[in-house]
Amino acid sequence: MNTKFKRIIDSTPAGLLINLLWAYLAYSLCRVAFLLENIDLFSDGLTFSSLMRMWVGGFRFDSSAIFYTNSLFILLYLLPCHLKEDKKWYQGIVKWLFVVVNGLCMVINLADSVFFSYRLQRSTMSTVVEFEGEGNLLKIGLVETVSHWYFVLLAAVIIYGFIRLYRAPARPHRPLWHYYVTNSVTLAVMGLVAVCGMRGNVFFLSATRPISVGYAQRFVDRPVQTGIVLNTPFSLIRTVGQVAMEEPHYFSEEELAVIYSPVHVPSDTVEVRKKNVVILMVESFAQEFIGSLNRDLDGGTYKGYTPFADSLLSVSMHWEQSFANAAFSIDSPPALFASIPRMNRPFMTSPHSLNDINSLATELKPLGYHSAFFHGADNESLGFNAFTHQAGFDEYYGQNEFYADSRFGGKKEFDGYWGVWDEPFLQFFANKLTEMPQPFFASVFTLSSHHPFKVPEKYKDVFVDEGQYPLHKCIRYADYSLRRFFATAERQPWYRNTIFILSADHASSKTTHDVYKTELGGFRIPLLIFDPSGELPRGEQQGIAQQMDIMPTLLNYLGARRPYVAFGKDLFNTAAEDSWAFNWDHLPQYIKGDYLLQLDGERVSGFYNYKKDPLLKTNLAGKGLPEEAEMARSAKAIIQSYMHRMNANDVTIKQSSRK
Repeated sequence: MNTKFKRIIDSTPAGLLINLLWAYLAYSLCRVAFLLENIDLFSDGLTFSSLMRMWVGGFRFDSSAIFYTNSLFILLYLLPCHLKEDKKWYQGIVKWLFVVVNGLCMVINLADSVFFSYRLQRSTMSTVVEFEGEGNLLKIGLVETVSHWYFVLLAAVIIYGFIRLYRAPARPHRPLWHYYVTNSVTLAVMGLVAVCGMRGNVFFLSATRPISVGYAQRFVDRPVQTGIVLNTPFSLIRTVGQVAMEEPHYFSEEELAVIYSPVHVPSDTVEVRKKNVVILMVESFAQEFIGSLNRDLDGGTYKGYTPFADSLLSVSMHWEQSFANAAFSIDSPPALFASIPRMNRPFMTSPHSLNDINSLATELKPLGYHSAFFHGADNESLGFNAFTHQAGFDEYYGQNEFYADSRFGGKKEFDGYWGVWDEPFLQFFANKLTEMPQPFFASVFTLSSHHPFKVPEKYKDVFVDEGQYPLHKCIRYADYSLRRFFATAERQPWYRNTIFILSADHASSKTTHDVYKTELGGFRIPLLIFDPSGELPRGEQQGIAQQMDIMPTLLNYLGARRPYVAFGKDLFNTAAEDSWAFNWDHLPQYIKGDYLLQLDGERVSGFYNYKKDPLLKTNLAGKGLPEEAEMARSAKAIIQSYMHRMNANDVTIKQSSRK
C-alpha cells in the first residue's frame, strides 16, 4: 500500500469517518430488518423506484439521528489534546461511548420494528408518555423478545461489529503543531457537518428549518410508508417537548356526536360542477391592510395599501367577519387545503403529522381534478413539499422549477433572502395553469411581504416607505403582483371556469391600529371567493368565515360524493347565526355571533362582546350570559373531537365506508 495513502487511512479524521460509516451501515441493516418484519404492511404499491426514493430520504433522517447521538463522541474523539491518545482510560471511554450509544439506538430501532404493526407509525415521545404508566410492559417486552429472537441475534452482531471494527484515533507522531492544526481544523469542519446533519441538511442542501417527522411524507406514497423512511431514534429526539396534548374528556361519545362532528357526508343528488379552483395565499396579507374592509378606521379616512384587492372585493363573496386558523405560515396549508386548524402547536410539526388525512386534492381527484402547489422559495422551505405530498397533490413547483423555466427571468429574480419575487412567480404560476389539464386545483403561496421587507430594485421608487412599517411597501408590491396575475389569467381559456380564493397565510404583527393588536384582531384576514362567471353571489355575506371552511365549502359546491373529515363548515349552507370560527395561539378561542370566548383548560378565562368592545377591555366571563355556556360547550367539543381523532389517526373516512 502506498505510504502516503496508508498515512491518510490511519489518520484520526479517517478513523472518525470509518466509525461513522459503521453507524450508517447499522441503520441501513435495521431498515432492511424493519422492512422484512413488516413487509405485509407495505406490499401494496411498493416498487423498486419508490423503495429507492424512501432509501434516499431515509439517509437524511439517519444522518440526523447519527449526528445527534454521536455529537459528544465526535467532540471527545477529535479534541485537540495530544495527551489523550496516550491515556487508555480516556480512549476506553470514547470507544465505549460510541459502542453503547449506537448499540442502544440499534436496539431501539429493532424493538420498534415489532411495535410498529400496532400503531403503523414510528414511536415518538407521545408514545413513551402514553405507555409510561403501564405495569405490564416488562412482561410484554420479554414475550416479544423471545418470539423475535432473530432481532436479538442481529442486535448482538451489530454491537459486536461496533466493538471489533472500531478505529481509535491515531497517535500523534508528527510535530505537535501539525497535530493541533489538523485536529482543530477537522473538529471545526466536523462541527459544521454535524450541525447540517442534525438538521437533515446533508450535502449542504438548503433548508429553512430542521426536518421533522412529518417531512418523511415527502418520500412516500402512503403515510404508513414513513416507517421505512424514518428511524426511531430520530423520531424520539425530534419529538422531545412535542408530546401530544392529553385528550380531554368533556363529553361522552354520544354527547359529542350531538354537539359537533367533523364528518361531512355530501348529498348524492348534488350537482357536479367541474370548475377549476385557484387558492392564492399571500404572506402576511392582514385585513388591516385592505381599505375596503376598514371604512371606519381613522375617522373614515383610511385608504389601506391594496387598491387591487379593494377592486376585487367589490366583485367577490366575502364575509362580515373572517379569521385565520393559522398563527404561522406552516399552519395555513393544513387549514386551507385539509380543514385542519392549528391547535396547541402546528399540525405539520406535531406528533400527528404522520396521520392519514383527506384534503381538497384527495377528494377532488375522483372527479378528475389535477392538483399542484406553488411556492417561490427553496423547494425544501417550511416543509410544504412534504405536506402537499401527504395531502395528495400531484405536483409541486418551487424555486427549482421556476429557475428551470427561462421565460420568467430565472435566478435574477431571486430576492436575495427567501426566494422568487412575487410578480414573476405569479406570472410563472398563471402560465403553468394554462399548461395543466382541466379541471385543476392549484394553489400558490407568495413570499415577498416578508422580513426584511424589500421590493425589487426597479420598484424602489414606486413602492416606498410612507412613515409606517416597511412591510407596507411590500404589501403594495404584493397587491400589484396580484393585479398582474389576474391580468394574465383573464386572457387564459380557463379563466371564466375558475373559482379564485384569496386569503392570507396569517395576519401580521406589524399593525398600526389598536383594534388589530388584540387577541382577535391578530387573526383577522381577508377571505374572498371570486367567480368570474358570476354564478356565485357577490358582495358581503352575513356571518363568520375562516380558512378551514374553504375545503368543505368547495367540496360540497363542486359535487364531491365521498364522505370526508373537515373541522370547518360549509359556508354556503350554514346560517349566519350558526356560523363560527376557532383558532389557537396562546389559548383556544371560539368566535360566534357578537362574542369571543377564550378557554384555559376547562375554565372560561375570557368572554368579550367584540362588536361593542373591539379592544376587548371588558371581560364578561362569569357574568351569567347564556352565550358563554353555549360557546364553551362548542369550543370544548371541537377540541375533544380533534384530539380524539388525531390521537387515534381517525382523520379520514376509511375506504370501506366510502363505498
